[in-house]
Amino acid sequence: MKKCALIVTVGTGTRPDVQIFKPLKKAISHYRPDYLVLAASYGSEDNAKIIARELSLSSDAYRIAMLKDVDDFQAVFHNINEVFQELRESGFADDEIQIDFTSGTKAMSSGAVLSAIHNQCGSISYITGKRKDGIVIDGTEQFRTIIPTQIFAAHDLRIAEEFIRKLRFDTAEQLLSGSNLKLLDEYDQKKGQQLRNVASAYRLWDLFNHRGALDGLKKLDNELPALDCFRPRAEAFEALEELAQDKKKVPKELLIIDIFNNAERRAIEGRYDDALARLYRVTELLAQYVLERDFEIMTDDVDIAKVSIHLHEDLERLRDKRDGKIKTGLDWDYRILESLGHTLGHRYAGNEHLQGQLRQRNQSILAHGLVPVTKRSYENLRQSIIELIADNIDEFASRAAALQFPWLNEDTTR
Repeated sequence: MKKCALIVTVGTGTRPDVQIFKPLKKAISHYRPDYLVLAASYGSEDNAKIIARELSLSSDAYRIAMLKDVDDFQAVFHNINEVFQELRESGFADDEIQIDFTSGTKAMSSGAVLSAIHNQCGSISYITGKRKDGIVIDGTEQFRTIIPTQIFAAHDLRIAEEFIRKLRFDTAEQLLSGSNLKLLDEYDQKKGQQLRNVASAYRLWDLFNHRGALDGLKKLDNELPALDCFRPRAEAFEALEELAQDKKKVPKELLIIDIFNNAERRAIEGRYDDALARLYRVTELLAQYVLERDFEIMTDDVDIAKVSIHLHEDLERLRDKRDGKIKTGLDWDYRILESLGHTLGHRYAGNEHLQGQLRQRNQSILAHGLVPVTKRSYENLRQSIIELIADNIDEFASRAAALQFPWLNEDTTR
């Protein structure tokens, strides 16, 4: 059987002839808690003691929690938070705790309700009924109980949206999956369901699952204004259509832009090691792209006849004994470009600073070393690579902006 702890705010009463403890006794008897906390002030402590005595409560079934300042709702909020923590330590879950705010100052009531919502308690209640001179008439009492789960669901919706904006897609999906969206109105229910699609689609895009991302983004409701900030540009949809093909058919310049944008997102998260690794791949892919575009040289099977003769001997040493293919990596790709007189190869060969920045990837903790990558290291390499890309991919900055996640869609060249 589920346990129940009840927190009751205890006031002093508004007039000498009003016995405030009388309705509170009825409330406590109505809820029949396993444990009772009477939240009282120094002015209402006697009322709390009378309640405990007249209900014949044993000392282990209740306690009186003294509120420091009943006219300061922030102080009350913190005091009630402490009560929640004590109840948790006693074995009560948040949804097994109820609060009754029938009695007390306005600050006591507001502080208690705020704490109840903050701690996601099981229910919030108060007593109402027919009144005479502002006082509920004995025998007309009605118990009003609010189950605040609707508030929690609305809160989850807001927090999930913030998680998406911060690229925490898994967390947003988990939060929305565990939230009871059916408690919300029709518009927010639809928004919650659509935000799950948003989180899933962009998570897949971040994992380079372009087909899954495209399918998810196509499901977005165009009639829901709340999703406008998550809706990709038309150019992004077109690019995703191409990226969703077999990767061998995808234009390499699109892959370069997409991986570059992915690096930007990892940097936004502060994951500079991951970001640097992606920039390294961008640099390598750029050379592969230019070799294929301008010389029809494939780096996974280099046709030695298309390469300068003075490199033949060294390249032969790279030939795989199993399949007979010559496969090259980043440094060799740029060396081949230089030997063929291409500007990209010369720029790379003449830029020792850039080569040193790329070596930081090998020294990073996610590659072969133990040195964490700093923000400055990432930004220095980023700027150098942008200069290389801009000479070889037309309108790179604007294309990268169009393909970036829309709420991050600032000028990626800063």
